[in-house]
Amino acid sequence: MKKRVLLLSLIAAAALTSSAAECANIEYLCCAWGPAMTLPTKAGEKPQFDDSQEEVYFLKQVAGQGVGIYLCKMKADGSAKTEIKELWRDPNYPIDTQDCTTWMDVCVKTHQVAVTVTYAGSDITGLWTMNLDGTDLRRIITPAHVTNGLQSVGGVNWMPDGQWIVYGESMRGADRNGRIAKCDRNGEKRVYLTDGPMDSDPRVSPDGKQIGYIHWVGWASRLYVMNADGGNQHPLPNPDDKQWGTHGGLYPAWSPDGKKIFIIGVGLEVIDVASGHKVLDRSPTLQGSRQGITGWPHWGKQGFAGFCVGGILFTDAELREAKWIGSSKLVECPGGEATCRW
Repeated sequence: MKKRVLLLSLIAAAALTSSAAECANIEYLCCAWGPAMTLPTKAGEKPQFDDSQEEVYFLKQVAGQGVGIYLCKMKADGSAKTEIKELWRDPNYPIDTQDCTTWMDVCVKTHQVAVTVTYAGSDITGLWTMNLDGTDLRRIITPAHVTNGLQSVGGVNWMPDGQWIVYGESMRGADRNGRIAKCDRNGEKRVYLTDGPMDSDPRVSPDGKQIGYIHWVGWASRLYVMNADGGNQHPLPNPDDKQWGTHGGLYPAWSPDGKKIFIIGVGLEVIDVASGHKVLDRSPTLQGSRQGITGWPHWGKQGFAGFCVGGILFTDAELREAKWIGSSKLVECPGGEATCRW
């Protein structure tokens, strides 16, 4: 991972020194569903929200004459891309985009965003919160230097009431170690929900009563569910369900009604929570070939939105077809970097 960070730093440095080329490297980092928002057009006005409609909110990194990291939004088909606010300008080094090192989640009730950044300059790693219009950006957890290295915070997820944030905590650079924790919205009260040593990818159910997560046993991963207070930790699907086989999975996502959980296994799978049985196993088609969503998927009313190395994918709820709605790329900017936004 350190080599990846160094490589990305060198790429960004080259972009900064090649002003004559007028190019910009645009990278999509992570995404989440949130309520539709109309930004104000006049000073002093507040954004307007429509909780009955959903848009995709995402982070984007642009490296050209400098490095800027933006909070943005778009529709599920990738149209109406809008920069909401620049969050960071020229961090110590850019965010590493070669793996899932940035996560985000939106709280519908409070119209707030939680973001975790794992690999970047020490000035921006950690757990952050902000309003959905990008204001009041605050780091509420700063990674701590401990005996074995630097703490990592990832896989962030709001409780529905917006008072608590669930996340995964591990050691940066370590393989599959970690435990599930939660903190209050200010990062002051911290409670550990699992003892680890290999728990990750927490996802809170829509009613806030349960948390799905990944529990590792050696090299095998299993989908687990527990109560919101950490009690009643148990595996899903049912170990006796022969449909499941022996493989595990990653990155669980609850259905909007809370009755099913999506997981990335050998294919893309949907599990019925009550029975533990697999009800759907399919890899959607992307440009004529089968393609799974990698990264941190979110299950919204319109389908799935998830980060994939190279951009952001949207997939319908039946997992039939996927399409790029945001693609990372190096673009020429004949009118200067300011003209190269997507």
